[in-house]
Amino acid sequence: MLENLGYKLKTLRVRNQLSRKQVAELVGVSVSTIGLYESNERLPSLPVLVKLAGQYKTSVDYLLNIDTSDKNSLSLDGLTDKQIKALKMTAECFRNSN
Repeated sequence: MLENLGYKLKTLRVRNQLSRKQVAELVGVSVSTIGLYESNERLPSLPVLVKLAGQYKTSVDYLLNIDTSDKNSLSLDGLTDKQIKALKMTAECFRNSN
């Protein structure tokens, strides 16, 4: 379950064009701790994991490889804030039309 966590954290950080220092400041840990997370030498605490997921606009389930395919969920990974807002508005329109 956790074998890809470090890889995912690093990939998301790079994709978001953030340095380790920036991420460390955003989630309240040291730069070296971010490096340990990304190299799978240390696991983030639950509060830090939640902060990381929020920062990268992804879910903790995704970071931990938890299969949510049987649920009614939609991955927002890689979408901009504007795209996410548009999807939420579209979903709300469908809800209101029923």
